[in-house]
This record gives sequence, C-alpha cells and structure tokens, in this order.
Amino acid sequence: MPVTTPLQPADPLIELAYNGPLEETPWHGFLKALGQRIGCRSAGFTLRLSRAGRSPLVIWGDPPSIDDEEARRIRAAHAELGHLDPLRNALNKPGDIHTLDEVTTPEVLHASEFYRRVLKPYGIEHALGMYVSEPGGWEGNLGLINDGDADFTDADRELLLALKPHIERSLAVFAKLQRHESELHALTETLDRLTISTFILDDRGRVLRANGAGQALAKAGQVLRIAEEQLRLVNRGDDARMKVAIEAALAARAKSSDASFVDALRVRDAEEQNLGVLVRTVGRSIPFLGDAAPALIVYLSGASDARPVERLVMQLFDLTPSEAQLATLLAAGLTIAESAERLGLTENTARTYSKIIFSKTGVGRQAELIRLILRSVAVLG
Repeated sequence: MPVTTPLQPADPLIELAYNGPLEETPWHGFLKALGQRIGCRSAGFTLRLSRAGRSPLVIWGDPPSIDDEEARRIRAAHAELGHLDPLRNALNKPGDIHTLDEVTTPEVLHASEFYRRVLKPYGIEHALGMYVSEPGGWEGNLGLINDGDADFTDADRELLLALKPHIERSLAVFAKLQRHESELHALTETLDRLTISTFILDDRGRVLRANGAGQALAKAGQVLRIAEEQLRLVNRGDDARMKVAIEAALAARAKSSDASFVDALRVRDAEEQNLGVLVRTVGRSIPFLGDAAPALIVYLSGASDARPVERLVMQLFDLTPSEAQLATLLAAGLTIAESAERLGLTENTARTYSKIIFSKTGVGRQAELIRLILRSVAVLG
C-alpha cells in the first residue's frame, strides 16, 4: 500500500530530548542546543530541586565560567538559601512557566541574599523557568538564563511549552532507568559485602557486568580474568570445566526460556585454597530482551578475605571478643584444633570457649553454629 501520509521530520531538539537519558551527562546535548536556539547565555535543567540543607542538581548546556572552588561555594549557599529562590518558589505545578522579572522586581531581587550569594556570582540577571515532573516522583525545572538587558520573549516561552511533553516523557524514561540501576547497585553491594564475586553473562557467554568483588578478582588475575569479554579461570583444567558448565547452561536456556539450570564446581586458587563456582541461568521474566540481556550468573566465593565480622557476632550473640573470634573461625569451617592454633590458644581452652558459645547461642553442634551465623545479618558486615 502506498504511503499517503509520510512522516514529518522531528525537530532536532525533540530528538536530543529523548536521547538525554542515555548521555553520560543527561540532556547535556539537548541543553546546549536549546541555549543556541534561543540565543541565551545558557540553558539548564535542575533535576533535583533545592530543599532545606540540600543543594540542587543542575545540569548546564554551557556551564558558567567559574572555578571549582567557587562552584562548591555557590552550591553550599544554594543549599542554605534555596527556600529564598523566587523563581523556584513560583514554579509549583507541571506546566508553570515564569520569568524572573514576573515574580520579583529588580530592586527586591538585588537586595536579597539569594541574589548576592547564588545568582550574582553566575552573572544571572534574567531567567525563564518551567516546572516538569513524571509520575514516579522526579521533578525539575527547565530554565534559561541571561545577563545584562537580554530578557526572554513570548516566543521563548512558547518553545519551552512545546517541549514540555517531550521533556516529561524523557524524564520518565530517565527515572525508570535510574530506579533499575539503583536497585541493581543495592543488590550487587550486598554481594560485595558477602565477598561473593558475581559475573553476569549474556546469551553468547560475554561478561555484561561484574560486581565490585568480581572486578577486583579479575583485576588481580590470580584466579580468573576477563579475556575478549569471556570469563576465564587461570587454571586450565578448572577453566575447561567451567566452560562446559557455562555452555550447558546456555544450551538449556536456548532450549527453554523457563529452564532452571544450576551447576557447581570446586576449583583452586594459586595458593591451593578451595573456591566454589556456581553457574545458573537467569529466567526470562521480561519478554522483550535481546541477545545482550542477562542470561547467566556466575558466582565465585572464597577467593577474597572477608572483612572481620567478630564485632557483629559479639553484639548479636552476646559473646566476649575471644568467644566471637572463635565462633567466627568455627563458622568458617575450621576445626577446634585449627581455630586454637590460629588464635594462639590451647585446644582445651578452645573447647571450653566452644561450650560457652554453644550455650549462649543455643546450639549443640558446630554445624548448627555455622548455619546460625551464616544466616545472621553479621555476614553482611
């Protein structure tokens, strides 16, 4: 069927607005182009509005030419005086749009502390601002600034209003990306605290992401490394076994999107210490994913020294420092004799301590103590 209503080309500003969430500095390209279109000194986007004690997060198209120390001073002043910002206070609901001259007079503005400490150092005499928001809770002001006698016109106002729906949709995309990223960061940070190295692989076995513990392990290069986007164990025999497990997991996932594949193997590091590797598939909970989506997770534990948890074990189970040290070693799988040697105690003294630990924690065997401590929040410390 012939096309009778061809698509009209989109305004370059609209294209830049939707590309904003993907930029390293969000909306920088859009703001720079907007300032050039208007012919003003700069355009800015305040993503996080100022509140008492909190400075706003402002992104500039063309940043004002001040040094870093002065910028830090202005941010601190903005956090202190943000409630006195006349334009910020006039923009209360989506679609509100005002110039600075509409909400205050030059005489009142120049007499205010907010002007002297925040606006004047930037050379701001005129501003046009518009409030935007998205359903998830993000709000912000899209603004234009000028110095001297160059104020803003009705045409400038109309351009911002025309951009409003596009900015708000773009802001909603940005908010969703940020929520997912912050949730993922919280989960990976938890695994870091557990010193579990975690690697996310795609459908081709390429490493998409590693948590902090995994990055440190790969950088050290003594146990594993990432070569050509592939996860490789340094020991060739162990690497071959892990490769088989990864290929089996990928094959299972390719056969069925709901496949639940788990395999574990024991490997050794350079010091001949046992490490645990677990390979498991990631379910396709989201239907619209490409080949670069997470397909497998590879966990590796035991390769790094955990931060001491004795203090937390002591607080949780009302143990003395010596008892907490012994309990932590026993929970790590050491025998009474090995723990006594590590702590410089006699084996009889260690056995006496262990009986006290069992009594205080309400367990009867080392296996129960291990289970109790590993299930406690102490391991997150």
